[in-house]
Amino acid sequence: MIQALLVFLTGLTLPGITSQGDRFLYHDARSAAMGGVSIVLESTANPASLALFNDKAVFFSGRLAVQSERRGLRVYDSFGNNIGIATLANNTATYAGPGPCAFIFPLRFISFGLQYAPVWDHNYYYREEHRDDFYQLTSIDELSYSGYLNALAPMVSFRYRSISVGLEQDFLFGALQMTRTVIMPDADSVYREETELAGRKTRFGASITPSINFRLAYTYQHSYALDNGGDEYPSTHAFGVMYQPPGRIPTRFAGQIEYEIWDELWERNILIYKLGVEHMIQSKYYMRYGFCIFPDYTQAALWTTNLTAGFGLNAGRYSVDLGYAYGKRDYLAGDFPYLDFTSDYVFDETGHHLLITAGVHF
Repeated sequence: MIQALLVFLTGLTLPGITSQGDRFLYHDARSAAMGGVSIVLESTANPASLALFNDKAVFFSGRLAVQSERRGLRVYDSFGNNIGIATLANNTATYAGPGPCAFIFPLRFISFGLQYAPVWDHNYYYREEHRDDFYQLTSIDELSYSGYLNALAPMVSFRYRSISVGLEQDFLFGALQMTRTVIMPDADSVYREETELAGRKTRFGASITPSINFRLAYTYQHSYALDNGGDEYPSTHAFGVMYQPPGRIPTRFAGQIEYEIWDELWERNILIYKLGVEHMIQSKYYMRYGFCIFPDYTQAALWTTNLTAGFGLNAGRYSVDLGYAYGKRDYLAGDFPYLDFTSDYVFDETGHHLLITAGVHF
């Protein structure tokens, strides 16, 4: 039984980076360390979770992301045998910025909150050198996107015994900058474009806590489009569960499944799987790890895998959490007819995400 489970988990995590145009798989540092599991935790990832706080609290987060893309070209001999891969580009870009920040004000049966959170990541950088048959540099192409789609969301939660429900209204904002540069020996060209991002969406959440050892959670977010007629985003159902064995076992097991409905956009729906474990030491120190996998919404054959780990410290009124996620996407199963590639390209993308979240309870 254990061997079968290990084979299943290994096969599940083999394929698979967050890249330009992807959702954030995590909410804060704690969820990043637990494979992106968030809606069953005591956080603002689920508006119903506000009822799990007994004290007023403020949270601040910071993020650092390092994304790398390698692009190669398969080389064949005169007999059609693949004799290797010629490297065309090997690029790395670093992005830093604020993560989710929140203020929570709980009362007896009702709780209020306000949060800021980045929702979609649009950062991307690619640079490629072109050379002639004598390996002389003929041109350099640089393409970069930068920007995030962010949300500012007031939230409210109502609680009755072990059941709590919550609602949040997200006001979306951000900017997307695109720069295309072509450098040639005799002339250069630069093209820039900037798009303002704005919109609104609503999210509903529910949480059931029948005991301190078990918790269920659900959130629903409707499909929405940006005000400028740009990108459209799917409706999402998310289900989460957390279980801690009774007795003196200080370990929590959490899982979350998200169902994204892309029917109207890409004529497919996708499932996102998240698993995480949190081990407590004297109710003060926390060790966490997990993983998250999801297919690309444009190509179901491409899977993204994120392996995560982190730790936390709870010192009474103050808390600090650190989360790290390593992501990889393997394009071997990809099919790119819409890119009109005439050559046999090989892609490899990896990503590193580091988050830190600090909280103060009053």
